[in-house]
Amino acid sequence: MKKLSLLLILALTLVSCNDDDGENIDFGFAEITGEDLPEYFELTEEYEINVTYELPDACHTFYGFTGSNFEDEDDETIYVYEIVANTSYNPNETECEEEDTDLSETKTLDEDFKLPAAFSYETVRFKFLTGVSSSNEAEFMTVDVPVGAPDDEDEDEDEDEDSGDDTDDDSSDESSN
Repeated sequence: MKKLSLLLILALTLVSCNDDDGENIDFGFAEITGEDLPEYFELTEEYEINVTYELPDACHTFYGFTGSNFEDEDDETIYVYEIVANTSYNPNETECEEEDTDLSETKTLDEDFKLPAAFSYETVRFKFLTGVSSSNEAEFMTVDVPVGAPDDEDEDEDEDEDSGDDTDDDSSDESSN
């Protein structure tokens, strides 16, 4: 009987000590609403990448970016970066000062983003988490950035078309004379 009493007292003591008035922290995500990516990547260059996101409410604070990177399953010429803007918040906090709070913020994802010298992919696909659908599927804003400067051939074709137009204009001018 003494052992049972001792166990009950010990259990009550543990339960009363477990009543923690400290702050609970949970994590969520912010909707990514914008990005600042270059027109194309060159292997030898470094890039600063900025991301704009909107916090769910004033109780949330930015925690950091997380993500993963992998080769696209359907196209081996595409390398994918999935990016999530994480938030932290206290779920017990119900009143947050939202009146003067701007929930949209821009942070630097990477100050010196650089592709490896041996990078063999033609496209870098960024997938920024924007939310979750009603069927609990992740929704992304997708941005494809080509690797390497635009082809000079495209510029040459544009110049040829421009010079061809000039020739046609000149010949029509001559025939009207």
